[in-house]
Amino acid sequence: MNAIARLIKGDRSRKTRFHTSNGYLCLHPAEFLRAFATTIARIGTKKYSYAPWLVYSATAHIAPLVSGRRIFEFGSGMSTLWFAERCREVISVESNPEWYSDIVAHTRKRDNVQMIYEDSKPEYLAAISQAGGKFDIILIDGLYRRDCVELVRSHLNPNGMAIVDNTDADRDLSKTVKNLFGDSQILPFHGWAPGILHPNETTVVQNIPI
Repeated sequence: MNAIARLIKGDRSRKTRFHTSNGYLCLHPAEFLRAFATTIARIGTKKYSYAPWLVYSATAHIAPLVSGRRIFEFGSGMSTLWFAERCREVISVESNPEWYSDIVAHTRKRDNVQMIYEDSKPEYLAAISQAGGKFDIILIDGLYRRDCVELVRSHLNPNGMAIVDNTDADRDLSKTVKNLFGDSQILPFHGWAPGILHPNETTVVQNIPI
């Protein structure tokens, strides 16, 4: 198999490398080049893009909406650093000890970030209740995503936002989002993301009534 064929070839979940797992063809040259460059940097030099690992168009959509907000993350990462520069408060629960330690090291000097390490499902899911109060935005990009989605509404401020990553890879997750938020604005974004050499889907749910 030549280099071009290897580049285009998909896997069990997608038709080609340019398709999301739920079949959307993503031909965005500029996005692809950004994803390619950040993937090479991640693999070759262990340097990570300081941007959420969400679809680029989803990040562009939420960027003007996050200033001064209080956010909870199920799953920490580059998004934690990105939100910390823009949001009033970021609370993030992480289940991977190495990733947790790395993000703690990067946010140690930030007063608006609280990191929580939990490696059991009950404690991981309970972290949002333990954090206290309501949130303006909840990001779901870690473990137990369907369970996390079911917790969103009870922990949001009125007209809050949920961001659910990789809804293309799990049909049940996508169905759960649609079933729970039929009264809200559901915006699926398809495309490329930092550090990942295939397109994904990030779903933003906004104007969620309480």
